[in-house]
Amino acid sequence: EEKTRYPGYETLIRVVVSSNTATRSQALLKNIIAAFSLFDSATNNGFKFSISKDIEELVTAYIFRFFPQSVNQNILNSVELATIFHLPDQNSIPTSQVQRQMSKQVDGPVQSMDEGFLLGYNEFRGTKKQIRLSENDRRRHTYFIGQTGTGKSVLLENLAFQDMMDGRGFAFIDPHGDSAEKLLGMVPKERVEDVIYFSPGDMENPIGLNLFEFETQDQRDFLIQEAIAMLYKLYDPGHTGIVGPRYEHWFRNAALTIMSDPAGSTFIDVPQVFNDQSFTDEKLKYVTDRTVLDFWNKEMAQTSEANKSEVLGWFVSKFGAFLSNEMMRNIIGQTKSGFNLRDIMDNKKILLVNLSKGRTGELNSQLLGMIFVMKFQAAAMGRASIPEEERVDFTLYVDEFQNFATDSFSTILSESRKYRLSLVLANQFMTQLTDEIREAILGNIGTVISGRLGITDAEILQKKFAPTFDAEDLTKLPNYQTITSVLINGVPSAAFSMSLVPPMVRTNTKLQDALKKLSAAKYGKPRALVEKEIFARLGAGDAARKAKLDALKKMQQDQSTRLGSMQQGASSVSTKTSGSGSSFLDEWLAKRQQIAKSSGKPDKPLNHRSLPSTSKDGEQPQTLAGGAHKKSDHLHVHKDDSGEEVHIKLR
Repeated sequence: EEKTRYPGYETLIRVVVSSNTATRSQALLKNIIAAFSLFDSATNNGFKFSISKDIEELVTAYIFRFFPQSVNQNILNSVELATIFHLPDQNSIPTSQVQRQMSKQVDGPVQSMDEGFLLGYNEFRGTKKQIRLSENDRRRHTYFIGQTGTGKSVLLENLAFQDMMDGRGFAFIDPHGDSAEKLLGMVPKERVEDVIYFSPGDMENPIGLNLFEFETQDQRDFLIQEAIAMLYKLYDPGHTGIVGPRYEHWFRNAALTIMSDPAGSTFIDVPQVFNDQSFTDEKLKYVTDRTVLDFWNKEMAQTSEANKSEVLGWFVSKFGAFLSNEMMRNIIGQTKSGFNLRDIMDNKKILLVNLSKGRTGELNSQLLGMIFVMKFQAAAMGRASIPEEERVDFTLYVDEFQNFATDSFSTILSESRKYRLSLVLANQFMTQLTDEIREAILGNIGTVISGRLGITDAEILQKKFAPTFDAEDLTKLPNYQTITSVLINGVPSAAFSMSLVPPMVRTNTKLQDALKKLSAAKYGKPRALVEKEIFARLGAGDAARKAKLDALKKMQQDQSTRLGSMQQGASSVSTKTSGSGSSFLDEWLAKRQQIAKSSGKPDKPLNHRSLPSTSKDGEQPQTLAGGAHKKSDHLHVHKDDSGEEVHIKLR
C-alpha cells in the first residue's frame, strides 16, 4: 500500500565494469554489487544480481540503452528511484559540476497571449513564451510583492513605459525617486507636452497640491473624511486616542468652515480658525450650515478659555510639521493646485511624482502620497456623472504603497474598476499592511506576482499559490524570478513561474532636465508670489482687525472734531438784544453779581448744577420759576448725535 502511493516505473539495472585486468574487474564488480545491499529492507526485500551469459549482448544493450522485455520486471516507485539514483549533493560534493535549477519551474497558461501588456516570460522544458495582461483584465488591478532587489521597480517601469509608447494615461508615485527620474528620460517626443513632473524639491517654483480643492459637496465631504483618516495614519495608526472622536469633531467643523469660503482654503488654514477669531469671523460670513454655526456660536463660545488653551495645543500640534516647513507650506498652502487630476485622467496625460524621502523627508513624503491617492480616488468617483463607455482607462502606479494606504484603501480596490482607474501596487512585506488591506489585496486584486519573500510573508501568501508552490518555494526565488497568478478573461490562472523583462530602454539625462524645467514653468509658481498669497490669506484676520481699528480711530477723530466745534460754538453764543456785543457768559455773570448785591449776600461758589443750554444760537437760556436762573458754575452742552455731555467749568 505504501509503495502504490507514488507512481511506479519499470526498472532495469545493469552493472558493467571495465579495467586492465580481469582480477581488477571482478573486484570492482563485487564491490558495486555489495553497495546495493544498503537498500535491502528489514524484511529481506532487496536487489538480486545475476551474471550475464552473453557478455557481448549485455555490452551492446548497455551501449545503445536497449530495454529488452523481461519476464522478471522490477517495479520501483519515484521515492525508491530517488533513493537509488540522484544528482550529487552540492554540500557533500563541492566539486560537483552539475548545473542546478535555483527555483521550481512550472508551465504557464496554455491560452495564447499575443496582445496586452508584457509582464515577463515563462520558461518550461526549453519552451519560452510571453506572459501578457489584457486591458480588461488589468482593470482588476496588479500587485507585486518582493524583497529589495527582486525586480519590483523594473516591472513597474516597464509597464509605465509601455503605457507611454501606446498613448495611455498614467500616474507614477515613487517614494524613492529613481523610477520617476528614469521614466522622465524615457518619454517619447510625441508625448512631451503630456508630461507633468511633480517634485517637492523644486523650492523656487513650487507646484500647488490643495487637499481641500473640490467641485461638489459630495467630493468635499469625502475629502474631509479622508483627511481625518490621513491624520490617523500619520499620528495614531493604532487608534489609541491620540486623535480620537473629539479631534475629528473639531477638525470636521473647522474644515467645513474654511471650505465654505468661495475664495478657497487649504489644509494649513485649519489651525488658524482656532488661533485667530477675526480670521474665523471672516470665514463664518460664508457658512450656511446650522450645525457648523452652532459649533462656533454655542459649543466653542461656552468653552472656557482655560479649556480651550489646553485642547488647542493638542489640536494644532498635528499641523506644526507642515506649517513650519517652508517646502510643504508652499505646496499644500496654495488654494489652487497646479494641475487638475480629473483633467489628467480624462486626457491621457502622464504624471510623474518624485517623493524621494531623502529630499522630502519621510513624514512629508507620506502626507503628499496620501493626498495624491485620495485626490485620484475623488477624481475617479467624479466620473460617475458620465457614461461608463466614455470613461478613459487610467493607471495609477504606487511603489511602497503601504506608506500611502489609509483604512479606506480597500474601497479603492473594490470600486475604482468601474471608474476605469487601474492600480498597480508594489511593496516589500505583507506584514506592513493592516489586516483589512491584506484581505482586500488577496480578495480583490486579479494579478498577483511574488518575488522572493521572508518566511513570515511566504506563509501568508502560499495560500494564493497552493498547491503548486509552497512557502519554501517563495523564499528561494532568485532575483527577477517570480511566482505569478495572472488574470485571463476575468479568471485567475493557476500559479506558474515567470522571469521578468530587463529594462526596456535607457534613460536620457538631457531629456530629464528639459522636462523638469518645462513642468516647473507650466505648472509651478514663483516662490515669492506663493508666499505672498499664503501669508495674505493667513493674515486675513489681522487685516480685518486693522480695518476695524482704522474705522474706530476715524470715528473717534470725527467725534473729537464735532466736539471741538460745539465747544467753540458754546463759548461764542450771543444773547444780544441790542448792539452791545456782550456774550452770553458776560451777561450771565453780570446778572449773577447783581442778584448777589441785591440780596446782600457775598458772592460765593454755587452748587454743582447744570445750566440748560440754548436751543439755538443767540437765544436766551431758559429760566426757572421765580424768573432767576438756576445757579451753576458749569455750562452743560449736549451733543446732537451721540448724547455725550460736555462740561465747561466757569472761573
